[in-house]
Amino acid sequence: MITPPPMARESADRYVDRLATACRLKGLLVEIVEPSTRLKISTPNGPALMAETISLRPDRSETLTWHWSWGSPICAAGEIDLAARSIFRVIAEGAR
Repeated sequence: MITPPPMARESADRYVDRLATACRLKGLLVEIVEPSTRLKISTPNGPALMAETISLRPDRSETLTWHWSWGSPICAAGEIDLAARSIFRVIAEGAR
């Protein structure tokens, strides 16, 4: 894993914390797996298969971006509301 410089790491930590908060407000369970880079998100009492690991890393153009566990991008790191809605839609609505 590439270690980001201190300023980038601090910024990434804030993005991870903000996404964790936004997902919790939607009723999702959040575990920060690796500060600055990965969160495991699931539904309360939902199927274990509906848990998803979301990572924060640069995309091809070096823009800090949220990614699904299968590698597809979700959105830019600063688009917290869009990321939380997308994650909720896949995890919570997919569990129904």
